[in-house]
Amino acid sequence: MTKSPQNNQLRITFAIAFMIALRMYGLFLILPVFSVYAQDISGSTPFLMGLAIGVYGLTQAFLQIPMGFLSDIWGRKNVIALGLSLFLIGSVIAALATDITTIIIGRAVQGMGAIAATGMALIADVSKPEQRSKMMAIVGVGIGFSFMLAFITGPLLASMYGLSGLFWMTAILAGMALVVLVFMVHEPEKRIERDYRFIEVLQSIREKQLLLLDMGVFAIHASMSALFLVLPVVLVNYFDWPVTNHWQLYLPVMVASLFIMIPLIFWQEKRKNHVRLMLLTFLLLAINFLLLQLGLKTWLVIVLSLTVYFGLFNYLEASMPALLSKIATEKYRGAAMGAYSTAQFMGAFVGGAVGGYLMSYSVNLVLLALFALLLFLALVGFVVFGGQRSVS
Repeated sequence: MTKSPQNNQLRITFAIAFMIALRMYGLFLILPVFSVYAQDISGSTPFLMGLAIGVYGLTQAFLQIPMGFLSDIWGRKNVIALGLSLFLIGSVIAALATDITTIIIGRAVQGMGAIAATGMALIADVSKPEQRSKMMAIVGVGIGFSFMLAFITGPLLASMYGLSGLFWMTAILAGMALVVLVFMVHEPEKRIERDYRFIEVLQSIREKQLLLLDMGVFAIHASMSALFLVLPVVLVNYFDWPVTNHWQLYLPVMVASLFIMIPLIFWQEKRKNHVRLMLLTFLLLAINFLLLQLGLKTWLVIVLSLTVYFGLFNYLEASMPALLSKIATEKYRGAAMGAYSTAQFMGAFVGGAVGGYLMSYSVNLVLLALFALLLFLALVGFVVFGGQRSVS
């Protein structure tokens, strides 16, 4: 009995989502522990630690669109395989490193495996337009789950295997993702016309609704890199809490955050108030960073602020790619995905580099900078979009 086209779409989408989740889990693993463990690495400074966290985003940002071009010529699977191989090589370089400079090089090579936009383009290739937002949401949820799992397991794994061990695990995860790609992901024989013409990239940047999504994903990934550069240090220095115990904070906070994320997703779909809810989320994130900065030495404030952060971050991480797939026309969808992925990883780089620089002066400066960034984004959004309720 032949499988229905819809079941086939779902099967391939789940395979792609699993492959991407494996890769993202490996990337996220070091976030909750790196700034503490890296202090003992030769040549380490706060700025270089931030650069090591964020530099993968720089190479990702520069290579998303070129890799998209290559995938139209050479095939999606071939480019994804190349990207995963580079990610594996970069992980091995970082695992073997004995100084911070070599780790930065390894992280940069990891980022050269820029396959996020190509992965989304492959989903667009295998799915029907009416099913596409659901498929994108599946990938977004997978990334959110890998993010949550990494923060729970990262401190435990680091306590057993050290920072080098985490990079070796990341290399193994990249190998597993390659196996999933080869045996479970099937690329359509006919692909749509080339997705990444530069004139289309410019068109997607000029479209203000798409630009809001690009600015939003830049801001939330900058916040992620910067926050988790300073937070592990705060937990160790302010509360004398060893990294091995940090999972005891992240686990209940992650579970509690689901009671924020899931209702927001359902409310958005029910009320169709995409723009208002997204802008309100940016505003709430800004206020949350301000409150965290004011109560940084109070345990209850940290717990509540992290719960709110994870809930709002994972809501945006799951919902924004689905929104993008709805508002980007077929002609510009590939270019829009490329611009979105570029903004996402550029945010990770800027958050890490600027966060590391500011942390050399004060961790409070990092949190104030994130407050200002998200507040600016929310205010600009409310001015530009006014009373608009939904993204069309």
